[in-house]
Amino acid sequence: MNAQFRLTHIAFVVLLAAGIPAILHGGEKPRSNEELMVDLSHKVVDDFCADVKISDTTTITLNVENGEVNRFFSQPLIESFRQHFVSLYTHNAASSIDILVSTAEVGVTYGEPFSEGYFSARKTERTVELAIRLTVAQNANGKILWAGTKKSSFSDTVNVDEISKLQESSKRIAIGAMPDRSVLERFFEPLIIVGAAGVAVYLFFTIRS
Repeated sequence: MNAQFRLTHIAFVVLLAAGIPAILHGGEKPRSNEELMVDLSHKVVDDFCADVKISDTTTITLNVENGEVNRFFSQPLIESFRQHFVSLYTHNAASSIDILVSTAEVGVTYGEPFSEGYFSARKTERTVELAIRLTVAQNANGKILWAGTKKSSFSDTVNVDEISKLQESSKRIAIGAMPDRSVLERFFEPLIIVGAAGVAVYLFFTIRS
């Protein structure tokens, strides 16, 4: 009976150890793709203002180009510029500076899936990238003071089965291709399932006997 108990105890410990990584990471809730894109737009504006060094008291007219993608970023861009300039307008013939903003590129990519244990969730590295074109001109004579593209990106690790939910709110803007299972996963997963089933059957009959 002691031998049977020890065998059962060992099997339980092995299964628990394999599932520990999933338990440890189960409480982390990743941000949605939309939230990350908004955060990146804030960072782009912060980097732009740090480089251009326009006085915060300057009267600014901010023009965001038309289009679905630009409309998606319009509100967070306005909020970001408002943090830097006291006198910010969407149209003002008397402003000192005009700033034209448009989205150059936005994308989401997922890396090769991996697992931290035989029974843990499949994970992948998610990368969200954003590039914004900005042009600064004097309103009085149209002189271009600055023109360029600012980029920002963010990477983290997410569960593969959460991807559909994470990109639901921004899928019309950018959607990444779902990561495929690796060759090793496709080869070993059936073996692991068969092996686990065999161990379960063996323990069942051993304990009964």
